[in-house]
Amino acid sequence: LSEISTQLNSQPDEISAKLASLIAENKRLQKEVSSHQRGNAEEQFAAMLSDMQEINGVGLLVGKIEGASADSLRELTDRFRNEKPSGVAVLATISDDKPIFIASVSKDLIGKGIKAGDLVREMGKTTGGGGGGAPHLAQAGGRDASKLDEALAKVPSLIESNLKS
Repeated sequence: LSEISTQLNSQPDEISAKLASLIAENKRLQKEVSSHQRGNAEEQFAAMLSDMQEINGVGLLVGKIEGASADSLRELTDRFRNEKPSGVAVLATISDDKPIFIASVSKDLIGKGIKAGDLVREMGKTTGGGGGGAPHLAQAGGRDASKLDEALAKVPSLIESNLKS
């Protein structure tokens, strides 16, 4: 107890209150970091939206969002579906030195052969992992973050090869 008291720079009878204060401060700082990361992810996403590709008439948003969580990527793909009634979004990030991919496909394109699960499964394979999900929303992870850009570069050809007229 005396060692803990010294580390916390407080008296032994104040340790509990000091610890509670440190835990509260840690939670506040985590929320602040999360808020900044979310804002940064949204800025990157907005820049990508203004620079969408088109592959055989399919609106395609592909990109890496630095410092995002899987939850943030999911929120951004939801936003994509709300803003773009027809299109495909494939977003990626690196978390704990591992790539994460989230793909979203509009309903009209699912009927034309493009499925989110198929897209992320291929990206997962490229990065030494796997994944899957529903035709409209899917997630994959990998082991090799150095292959993330290679995996993202495959998306346009995957769209072309899966697209039915």
